[in-house]
Amino acid sequence: MALMILFGLNQLSHAALSENDLVTQIDDPHIQIGSNFFGEELLVFGAMSGQDLSKSDIIIKVEGISKSLSVREKINKYGIWINDTEMLIGDIPSFYAIYSNRNIKRITSESLLKEQLIGISNLNFKSDFDSEKSKIIDQAIIKKNKEKGIFIEKFTGIRIIGDRLFRSSIELPQDIKEGTYEVSIYFFEDQQLVDKDTSNVFVNKTQSGKFIYNQANENPLLYGVFSVLIAWAAGLLVAGISRVR
Repeated sequence: MALMILFGLNQLSHAALSENDLVTQIDDPHIQIGSNFFGEELLVFGAMSGQDLSKSDIIIKVEGISKSLSVREKINKYGIWINDTEMLIGDIPSFYAIYSNRNIKRITSESLLKEQLIGISNLNFKSDFDSEKSKIIDQAIIKKNKEKGIFIEKFTGIRIIGDRLFRSSIELPQDIKEGTYEVSIYFFEDQQLVDKDTSNVFVNKTQSGKFIYNQANENPLLYGVFSVLIAWAAGLLVAGISRVR
């Protein structure tokens, strides 16, 4: 909060001297994931110099690197349901969040939302399935990612402070992936896009966290055995301490 106050005073002092300009800040653009990482909030705040934000609209989009998903369609062949050939669904964001001060469909036109890929319904996955099957698969992917907190939409997720500053806390899930995340802030007036600012957030695993992650994925059996042994040893240690007391 102190950082935001200083930021706001600085912007207000220069508002009369500068042209209208969107200025934004991210509290921590470098996020470390360790073994005790249970999610985090990314604070995004800023100001539009010379503007009354109570009469404007703001959208924040946070998007992770794209990934592909392997899908096999089940077909009925000779009375038996079997998996058909493997097909890939591409351009699926590893993380996607939309935060705004009100419903995005009231902020600007549907054409601009589609053009800027703003809104979960405007995501454009790529596949070789026909349009009908693609729609069903896309809906399943969206539903699953929403449940896991990977796809987020909060239309009341931006707070206007004193008609000059705005802030938002972006919820990063526990199983967020490593990589570069693009944070785009859009500023609208009368449904028109006035300005846009883009920053990057870097997510990396700590050495211990990376080792544990690699072992869990590359050697799941060995990882499971060691986890049981460690839990067993910890139980014996606690029991021994209890006897001493």
